[in-house]
Amino acid sequence: MALPKRVALEDMTSIPAESVLRAQEYLKLIQATDDPNLIFLHCYHIMKLGGLDAEVPRLVVFGQQSMGKTTVLDFIMGGPIGYSSTDTGTKQPVVIIMRPLEVILEVADALKVQIDPTNLKNGTIWCLFNGQLMDIRSVQDAMRAHMQGIGDRILAEELEVEVFVPSGVNAIFVDLPGIKDDSKSGAEFTRNVVRNYVQNNPNDLYILVKKSSDDPANWPWSLKEFITTAPPTGLGLSPHQTVVVGTRAREFLLNEKTDIRTAEKLMERVLKRSITDSKGTMLPLHLLELFSLSIQAKESGDFLANKAEMKRQIAAGQQDVEEIIRSSFEVTNGSVNRDGMTVVERLVQMFSIHGFLTTLDAKYQSLVATTFRNLERRLVRKKMELERNLQTLEQRMNRLSPQTLRESVSFFIRQFVEVVQKMITGNYTIMKLPVAPEEFLRYYGGSLRDNLEDGNELALNLFPQGELYEPDFYDKISKRTESLFNKKLTMMDSVKPGRYVRYFTSKINAHMFGLIEPPRRNKANPNDGGIENYISNDYQPDELINVEFIQINHGQENSLHKNIDRGRISLLTPLPSVSADQMQVPLYAWHKTQSSTGWILVRPIVIDRLPPEIIVQKSNYREIEIANKQIAFRYLDVADTATAYDAEVDAAADRLGAASVRVSTPKEADKGVKSEGDKSSRDSEKAGRSSDKLPKDGERAPSVSSAGDNDVKNNRYVYFTTCSEIFLEDPKVVPYYNSALEMVSGEHAEAHLLNQLAITNICHWLKFQIKHMEPDRHFTSEVIYQMLRSVHHVVDRADWEPLIADLVQSNVRGALLHAARLSACAAAAALRRVLKASFAEVFRCIQQSECDQTLYCLSESLHFQEQIDQLAEEYCRQKATECAGAMMNLILEQTYSIQFDVAVDIFDYCYQFEKYFVGRAGHRSLMGEALYKVRENFAMRKRRLAMTDIFEKSDAKTSLELIYEEVKVQFWATKMLLASPLATKIYTHFIKDVVDRMGGEAQDPTVGNDAELEAFLQKNILYECIDGTWVARSSNRMAQDYDVNSKYDRFAQHFKETKNSLEYVSVALEAISRMKRAEGGPEFVANLDKDVLGA
Repeated sequence: MALPKRVALEDMTSIPAESVLRAQEYLKLIQATDDPNLIFLHCYHIMKLGGLDAEVPRLVVFGQQSMGKTTVLDFIMGGPIGYSSTDTGTKQPVVIIMRPLEVILEVADALKVQIDPTNLKNGTIWCLFNGQLMDIRSVQDAMRAHMQGIGDRILAEELEVEVFVPSGVNAIFVDLPGIKDDSKSGAEFTRNVVRNYVQNNPNDLYILVKKSSDDPANWPWSLKEFITTAPPTGLGLSPHQTVVVGTRAREFLLNEKTDIRTAEKLMERVLKRSITDSKGTMLPLHLLELFSLSIQAKESGDFLANKAEMKRQIAAGQQDVEEIIRSSFEVTNGSVNRDGMTVVERLVQMFSIHGFLTTLDAKYQSLVATTFRNLERRLVRKKMELERNLQTLEQRMNRLSPQTLRESVSFFIRQFVEVVQKMITGNYTIMKLPVAPEEFLRYYGGSLRDNLEDGNELALNLFPQGELYEPDFYDKISKRTESLFNKKLTMMDSVKPGRYVRYFTSKINAHMFGLIEPPRRNKANPNDGGIENYISNDYQPDELINVEFIQINHGQENSLHKNIDRGRISLLTPLPSVSADQMQVPLYAWHKTQSSTGWILVRPIVIDRLPPEIIVQKSNYREIEIANKQIAFRYLDVADTATAYDAEVDAAADRLGAASVRVSTPKEADKGVKSEGDKSSRDSEKAGRSSDKLPKDGERAPSVSSAGDNDVKNNRYVYFTTCSEIFLEDPKVVPYYNSALEMVSGEHAEAHLLNQLAITNICHWLKFQIKHMEPDRHFTSEVIYQMLRSVHHVVDRADWEPLIADLVQSNVRGALLHAARLSACAAAAALRRVLKASFAEVFRCIQQSECDQTLYCLSESLHFQEQIDQLAEEYCRQKATECAGAMMNLILEQTYSIQFDVAVDIFDYCYQFEKYFVGRAGHRSLMGEALYKVRENFAMRKRRLAMTDIFEKSDAKTSLELIYEEVKVQFWATKMLLASPLATKIYTHFIKDVVDRMGGEAQDPTVGNDAELEAFLQKNILYECIDGTWVARSSNRMAQDYDVNSKYDRFAQHFKETKNSLEYVSVALEAISRMKRAEGGPEFVANLDKDVLGA
């Protein structure tokens, strides 16, 4: 019977049935005996049947070659067994199981081998090797042949030899290969075998053999490191599981006798021969004088005679060693140690056979007790775990039935749809998953870019015709998006040296006035991009802005520089530099002023009326001409607290500690980029102040706007200043975007998502593309003239409205339809990711018993997984096709019913919105003026598009240009009307249809109330189409298709294996418990001590 591989008890999952039977037989043998050694041996065999033999402590002998390792092994086994000859050469761990010779007849009967009883009376040792019984000489030959067959290799697999010794005891020993130092390869091989064994057998008791005269200080560093250091470099042996034995003790004492005279010096020499562990603790050391048999005695094979000679030599050697210690070395200090022994007594103990066997027995008994106690606890935990698993498996077995497969499939679909709905709506808690939520989203989720790329591949597959979807459309539109993004970055270049900025300090609510200076960069920094970026005055998108703040004290100008984040500053433009079109009252602006501490600030103001000369001035010298014009304004902040405001500003300036303050010289002051308005502002005096006529009590001043209603008492004064002191917020400042798609859909465009936001990003992308689309199809003049419709009974007139409709329709059939199809396919790709993640979650919950276990067989069926995955793909493709078709119909419907006045209606709606919601009462209506201009422009355009305009040579624009301008207008109106409905179509098909349930109408009660996805899966899994009719599939047919029966059989096999494991663990636990109750535990070491002392 093949034995299982070694495994940890916690990882054990299955035990063969025959191994369980063998373990039960060993348990019966344990119950029938009181011999602790025999119980220990049977426990070892039980553990070995489960691959747990490393859990049983064994005596292991190892050391360097030619250090007496075999002699020590023969001694602790009770006699010179000699299972291997001097030329055998151990090349792998050899496990020696010693048994009394009296049980060999039982073993022979089990092997069906006949043995002559007379051969058992002459003291011959028998062995069981490779399943064959043979005497000791045959074993030596077989071992030699086996080792020679290995060659130069060193194997880590254990080789087992069962030895039957006359009057022997039941014990287990391990002989490791000798550690070589003759060559680099040999040393590496042997050390790897020994290291691997020690790491895999942490419960054994190790006997390290060396010569008594061998000083570890003289060892090669590699050998010392291997024996004394911790894993993985060394063995990591500890004092509680290691005993060091030095051989040839008499030779060592005779050599030391010639060099030293006192027992104290001898003790020092002995302690120098000790070995320490990785923590510096000394390992127990014993120096022994053992035995050495002649070649004739070894070849005789007379175990009893050789054993007697061994006992005689050990007794004589012990007597000689003790005599040398007591008579050859003087005692200069008669004090005793903490154990109550003198130096001589301590030396006698270290050189004593009895002391060695006492130490060995104590450590082995302690190791066995500790190991078996821990093993018993682990077996109890393993038994409880297996009982729980068996109970769960039994419940599954009772609930699994092929007859209920249709119900199981329906329940699986319902569970899956619920997970999909929770995932899309964001109600699925991914923070509680076994894996990190970030990893889950990174694996299953997709960004906007991922969905667009997958959608492009799907669109190429669904619409292979070039007129439906151009193969390079995605590349073209991506390049256009990148171009718009680069244009946005170009607009960000307005943040450049010479621009005025406002820096708001939120702690004290102060607005500092500053000037952007060239960036300060470190020339030695390699991340700056080289000398080009070092000398460039352009700011990088993520670079801090160097801002200069001004303070004027007693006519001397000080400047303070600070690096500020781009998002914390606002660009300011002087009022003279602003076009008259942007000056719409009430005009909210900033007034540059100076605090009492000298710092230049800006305060929020409102301008209710603009002087006429400012509005009508349109000359090239407008900035210079109106810079000194007076203008009236009111402050919007609290004017009563000017003193406190100045103090807070001064404190805020002091907090800008990272900046450096310097005094500007007149030459340096001239170097700054400052406008004429700025220079004049610093020389101007404070403006005068006048008071408006105040209304009566309870009335509000008509000049107070809605923005300042809360501060009527504080902003009732009107101030005057020059236009150069007024600054407006720059309307061209745009937010910073990290990528083009972030510009399209916001900061979450690059996030890997599985919820509705992924679809929302696609809707934003579609709206953005529609917003920037222009008519791209142009025709020759001949085609345009040909398509002009004639007017019945009129010679010199033509109808141009149908031509406009034709041109708009031809343009929407290009980029607009392609963008709609791509967005539909991208949404399908996003939905496919949700379905894939939901499938994985449902299967995970089933495997981890978080769902009904009737679904277990379905989760194990590869055919079912492939089918439902294929149906999910088909569903997404179907939704993409349906959504693309609905969007196409919507686009064509809009272009087939063009309304030329729809642009006027759009502006009219905007005007109504401004009127009722914006609240510009009391001021000129911006949308009203725009609506008036649009109506005039449309009326004039209609007149100029008459056929007679073609012959008017004096017109600045030709009739073709007017026609294409009208096409652009109608295309723009079509885009405005289509952007939101197209996004609604995407939401309806990929969110609403998936999440909401289909409500059955009252007229048709047979219509189910299931979600569309659930109905689709049920129809295609639970039914099949036969001759055009959908017929329900039987449970037996589905069980056959999904291979459920074989899955059930494998599940039953798993149940049986778990049951066998539980039976085996119960047997092992009973065996260990009986071993613990045995009197004295394994006592073969103590028996060996009695045997040697009785010689």
